Amino acid sequence: MQSESKNDNININHHFNNIINTTKDGVYCSRTNLLNRKYFIQHANIMIQKRHNDFALLFIDLDNLKTINDTLGHHYGDDVIKMFAQHVTSFFDQPSDLMGRFGGDEFIVLTDNFSSEIDLIAKLQSLNTELSGSVSNGNIIIPFSASIGVALTDNNTRDIEQLIINADKAVYDSKKKGKNCYSFYVNH
Repeated sequence: MQSESKNDNININHHFNNIINTTKDGVYCSRTNLLNRKYFIQHANIMIQKRHNDFALLFIDLDNLKTINDTLGHHYGDDVIKMFAQHVTSFFDQPSDLMGRFGGDEFIVLTDNFSSEIDLIAKLQSLNTELSGSVSNGNIIIPFSASIGVALTDNNTRDIEQLIINADKAVYDSKKKGKNCYSFYVNH
């Protein structure tokens, strides 16, 4: 009789663990453990509206992932994505920093952990260095890096969707400059 009760407890615990993991997978990217796009946007909007600090939204695009996947295979690309997520997470490690995976090779970060634009630029330079490297299968070496677009909040722009659009436009400026760099969104 007692073994039946023990088995029931194990089944119930297993059932609840499955529910928790399923729920977690709906909020977080299973590959990177970063928030998925939907939940990043929800949390970011709340942060921006509740706190009147200056925020920077970073849109980080992994350079050369398609080449890595096409040449070496998707498992190499997956490893680079995981490594990118780990570096971004360790770089933005303050409780108020918010990170997410926007799409395949795109990451987004909302941070207010900078004292000035000069301080933010120094962080971006360090981040670009941290996110540069290469992957190899022994015969072929493929470099990777990050192109970063940055949008800053101001009195007119405190909507996360608009900040993402602006930062995405700035990523294209970084790509045009030759990749492996950052660009700030400038309203023309």
